[in-house]
Amino acid sequence: MSNTNTRKRKTKNDTSEIVRKSLKHSSGFLFSLLVNVIIVYAVVRIFSYSFNFAYNVFGDVAKDPGSTEHVVVEISNDTTALKIGEGLEDAGIIDDKYVFYIKMSIKKYSGKIVPGKYVLSPSMKFEDIAKIICDLDEDKEEK
Repeated sequence: MSNTNTRKRKTKNDTSEIVRKSLKHSSGFLFSLLVNVIIVYAVVRIFSYSFNFAYNVFGDVAKDPGSTEHVVVEISNDTTALKIGEGLEDAGIIDDKYVFYIKMSIKKYSGKIVPGKYVLSPSMKFEDIAKIICDLDEDKEEK
């Protein structure tokens, strides 16, 4: 009888050992899967943000093309392009102050900003805003 009991205990121990190893293996797999999903999600978000940022820098798009809202923005003498971008972002004219700053730098408009009060709208594209705040007149530029 003791021989039969020993076999039953051994079988139970073997079964519990197999279940324990299986659970350990499964939990390791699930953790690894979770980490991989998080990494893929982060990579997709980074690429998505990068694409949108580049599109906004190199495309001429308005924040809200259908907007009829107008906002008065005041630019002082010593205001930088980044500060102007921050003010325009706060006023709801543009989406991203860094995009505005980079566009101003690429187009070399930063040194051409004229202080004053301007009426701007979220329906304006970057070029429209730049023409207003930099007092860019197409007739003057051609001469």
